[in-house]
Amino acid sequence: MNICELLENSLNTLQSTSGEHEQVNDENKQPEQQAVNQTDNQEQSSNKTSSTNEEENDDEEDYNKMIDFISLTDSPMDYKLTNSISIPTQNESGNDSNNTATNSNNNSVNFSTGYNFINEEDAFDALNPFEKLCKLCENPTPTNIESASKYVLPALEFAASQEDYVRIFFYLKKYCFYSDVLIRSLWLDQIQNVVHFLHQEQQQIEIEFTDDFNMVNQLTLLISDLMPENAYQVKKCASSGLLSIVEKQLVDNRQIEEIIVPCLLSLVKENNEDFHIDCITLFGRLAPLIGRELTTKYFLEPFCRLCNSPVFHTRKTCATYIAEIANIISSEDVETHLLPNFCEFMKDQVWAIRKVCADQFSSFAQTCSRATRETVLTERFTHLLEDHSRWVKISAYKSLGSFIATFARTEAELQNQQNESISEVKSDEPKTSESNENVQSNTNNTSNETAKSDDATPTLTSLLKNINDSNTKSSLYTSTTSLNQQPSTQQTQENLIQQLSMELNQEIVPPILLSYFVTMVDINTQNSLDSEMNYNCAYNFPAIALTLGSKYWKFIKNLYKKLSEDLSWKVRQTLAYSIHELAIILGTENTQNDLVPVFDSYIKDVDEVRMGIVSNLNKFLKVLSIDYRRQYMPKLNDFLKMDNQRNWRFRNELGIQISKFCELYPPDCLAEFVQPVTFTLALDKIAEVRVTAVKALVEVLRQFELKKRQDYRRNFIDDVIRTFANSNKWTFRQLYVVLCEQILSTKAFNDFELFTRDFLPKLLQYRNERVPNIRVLVARVLSTYIINHELFLNGKSALVGELELAIQYFSNDPDSDVRSHFPLKNKDNSSLPSYEELYKTMDTSDHKNQMDISNSSEPMKHDEKMNHDDEEDDDDDEDEIIDKTKINQLKIVNLENEMDDDDEMNEVIDTTQQERESEQKDHDNNSQEKITSTITTNEEIVLH
Repeated sequence: MNICELLENSLNTLQSTSGEHEQVNDENKQPEQQAVNQTDNQEQSSNKTSSTNEEENDDEEDYNKMIDFISLTDSPMDYKLTNSISIPTQNESGNDSNNTATNSNNNSVNFSTGYNFINEEDAFDALNPFEKLCKLCENPTPTNIESASKYVLPALEFAASQEDYVRIFFYLKKYCFYSDVLIRSLWLDQIQNVVHFLHQEQQQIEIEFTDDFNMVNQLTLLISDLMPENAYQVKKCASSGLLSIVEKQLVDNRQIEEIIVPCLLSLVKENNEDFHIDCITLFGRLAPLIGRELTTKYFLEPFCRLCNSPVFHTRKTCATYIAEIANIISSEDVETHLLPNFCEFMKDQVWAIRKVCADQFSSFAQTCSRATRETVLTERFTHLLEDHSRWVKISAYKSLGSFIATFARTEAELQNQQNESISEVKSDEPKTSESNENVQSNTNNTSNETAKSDDATPTLTSLLKNINDSNTKSSLYTSTTSLNQQPSTQQTQENLIQQLSMELNQEIVPPILLSYFVTMVDINTQNSLDSEMNYNCAYNFPAIALTLGSKYWKFIKNLYKKLSEDLSWKVRQTLAYSIHELAIILGTENTQNDLVPVFDSYIKDVDEVRMGIVSNLNKFLKVLSIDYRRQYMPKLNDFLKMDNQRNWRFRNELGIQISKFCELYPPDCLAEFVQPVTFTLALDKIAEVRVTAVKALVEVLRQFELKKRQDYRRNFIDDVIRTFANSNKWTFRQLYVVLCEQILSTKAFNDFELFTRDFLPKLLQYRNERVPNIRVLVARVLSTYIINHELFLNGKSALVGELELAIQYFSNDPDSDVRSHFPLKNKDNSSLPSYEELYKTMDTSDHKNQMDISNSSEPMKHDEKMNHDDEEDDDDDEDEIIDKTKINQLKIVNLENEMDDDDEMNEVIDTTQQERESEQKDHDNNSQEKITSTITTNEEIVLH
């Protein structure tokens, strides 16, 4: 079967399936063409009788292929064979030769048909996204609908009128309800894109829309229609789109009340568990977005009704989001409506619901009054701590610290307490001597009570020891009594906790809660509840200490000692990062007695723990007295010893802390202990550590200036000149310039003349520096801080001539970055020596093995900059490796690329000499060729 017959059969099939085109085809066909088609059909029927079953299968495959081509046409009205193919007509003679001609004509049709379809594909690619969307949606085949989904967002950007936007939203609404699940999900995913477009571009659309068309309303109504769907993917896309619309504030309260709220309330009335869960989730997530008024008005009553649902999943979802809603509504509504439901959840028979309550307990407790927390919630929470489910108990212990922290008194409460105590004192003043005796007796009683409270620590220790021995006692009972008479370990612990709560009597936190917190580590050690319980206890410990204050530190200091000795480095690391906050809470005396030993032990701990104390070293030392501060100065060298020398961030953090605590120490301590450590950091391999150490050195110098210690300042300057300014390494000479710039920017010297006397002479000598990186920094320092100072503007300094000479050198420097700081051009350069003469006259004691490099300044600049950039790149690569992996198979990064200048310059000079020799050879060869060519031309001229 040829292509002509195949296309005609496909037309007949399409006309039979879609009766829309029959009338159009009958009107367009001429009587002559109908006769021709009838004769062709008769010939085709005769040919079909001789075809085999294999040819029929091939025809079906070709038919399917042709349908794909036809789907690219403009509309169903274009499915006319006469528009794309010229069907041959029957001649009057009806000879076989004519049939042969017809066959040849059919063969030509096959080629032209393929050519037309290719042109149609090119034409489709030339359309804009909006036109592509319309063209594909007008031919609603599954393939076209699937392809059209990706043009929704671009089509919005190309829409030019209100009708265009109406058409786009029409297609979006139509195909979001398509029967095919895969295609439908593709269109549903476009909802988020449309929301993002409306949020970003809606205000920039210049089209004036009529009152009956609002894109946000159209999209919100579409989402509301999708919410009652049962398919999970549909509900997920609709919920996320609804949250995005409210979160991006595309709708106001009126639209929420008119469109969104009725949709959600209608789902609550449905007898469908999935709908209820979706509504509860939206209640909890929309409540912070719509505010207290709408939440209380519309969401509170249906939420409380769903809390009493007999379905387990519905109650669990309510328990999950009850704290979210409680944080929005008022505390009176919380205690009236939500608190009874929350208490019922904590008594639920399903342990998963009780576990959710334990997780959300502290968040919910913050919304209740203090009296409710002390009575109702404390009682219910103790039941969760003693729950028979292990998972509920673990979650309760994790929330214990944050729940105790909710009892911390605010500043207003503390102020009211102080006012009450003052008023009581004033009311007692006019009493007689008899009352004074009573006051004295009361004072004696309070002193006795204070003495008793000071003896609380041994009692707590003995009670905790009894808790540790509870397992041993239970084993003894097992061997001597029957199972019915055996007291369980849990009952023994409960009795000991009750006794302990009597010893922990104070007016801030319910004693029963504090007793559970104090025994948390011991209970976890015995029962092995959770490996992370000690970590959670250490994490919440500063909050507990802040709640109790320094007055009741004695109740929890034994627990702190146990946590500080925990075998897990994560627990010790948490304490190390918070030890400075704990010191501020406890004060100087308690810190020196109880925290200093822990701090000393952490100095020799693993690097992860040491990083915690180093990062807040300044804050911890501020709490200590001057004598205790001095004790840590000899220990600074211990911080330079690390498990991993590649951990440069630890050294960098030490340099930062040194610059902060310099003001806490006298000059003799700084000169004896701090200055050597800072110089060691300044010689580090990592550039970031060196720059940080330079800032610390400037702070040390500032303290010498403030305390008027000229002897320490002179020694400091000598060390700087010897270590940095006269160094053979260009990186250290560069560091000297950075130090000078830091001194000037921070005004470490009160007298500018001191700087010009001590630092500026060496700085001006760097005008002859070979490394362009250093010359750039020197030029920046001179142009920013030196040349505009009144000391040089008035000509009072003896270094005016040297400064003018340096400016002349830098203004004619071969490096453009150096010249940019001094844009003035020197017209007479004959007075200035060339770089070749300068390098020949350099002091041989400071610079050895110097050679002629006057013609190689640019290659040398390039090499020096590349070396410096390579060093910084290596530092960055090392940062990435250390951040990403902590295994032994690290890629070795070469950080020792800080070579001496002599070695670098020799290598550069060797390469430049070779290049100059090769250039000289090339020049000689070229000149020789030119000479020979001139000779030959002259000979030719003579011959002519």
